[in-house]
Amino acid sequence: MVWHGTVLARFSPALQEKLLAHSEPFQFAAGQTIFEEGSPSLYLYVVKSGRVAIEVHFPAWGRRQILTVSPGEVFSWSALVEPRLETASARALEDTEVLGIKGGELMDLCREDPEFGFQLYRTLAEVITDRLVTTRRQLLEGAAWPQEAATR
Repeated sequence: MVWHGTVLARFSPALQEKLLAHSEPFQFAAGQTIFEEGSPSLYLYVVKSGRVAIEVHFPAWGRRQILTVSPGEVFSWSALVEPRLETASARALEDTEVLGIKGGELMDLCREDPEFGFQLYRTLAEVITDRLVTTRRQLLEGAAWPQEAATR
């Protein structure tokens, strides 16, 4: 995989090789569920091609899409955070290829190579921060909620 243009491009070539050595490719058809909210989180994913909807369940409104993940972006960092359960669901919006990196193996790499661990968690913290800012904007603009929720 070419890392140029991805959040993982921030890693040195040696660290990119480590990631590739511990990854496996997955393909999902349009509409196929990748994982469900609450299920065990096994992989950190990088989108190679296609798009992935990240969805959460709201009791009053059902499942709602909160984010679209595009090529070069990561999702499912829950694989690196206890209790390692998915906090959202993921569904392929179109035929999609992803690279899955096993969370347990990533944790082992972090313990073996603290510099790698620092780079990985710093990069993920930047991604999470960007997504939180985006979510706040959606909430402030009322775009994330059905119209009836905005009047409650």
